[in-house]
Amino acid sequence: MKRFVSASLLCLSLIGVPALAAENVSVETLAGQIASGKAPLIIDVRTEDDFLAGRIPGARLIPHTEMGNYVDSLSAYKDEPILLYCRTGNRSGQAAAVLEKAGFTKVQVLEGSFPGWEAAGHKVQK
Repeated sequence: MKRFVSASLLCLSLIGVPALAAENVSVETLAGQIASGKAPLIIDVRTEDDFLAGRIPGARLIPHTEMGNYVDSLSAYKDEPILLYCRTGNRSGQAAAVLEKAGFTKVQVLEGSFPGWEAAGHKVQK
């Protein structure tokens, strides 16, 4: 009985913990949005060197370590889609958590990240 009560309390405590709500967006979906002129705000959260070496066309650079410093300047996008990408998905996940904690409601992460974009043969801006 003691285990049951402990497990129940643990489950109830986890209900109040918000999970990341970032939506995964496929490379093909993003490519279609760009082609139709309806792309979300695209943010590359890699380093400046990575960004300058090649990026998704129209992407803006905000390194994941600096995302918290940009929350106020991005406030116009609080309820608009913002798509994040990096190299592996790790840094974009960290940046998504920062935005979601700040109240951004439509945070998206690119499936396959930048390597997925390149592997699909889509244009890379330098």
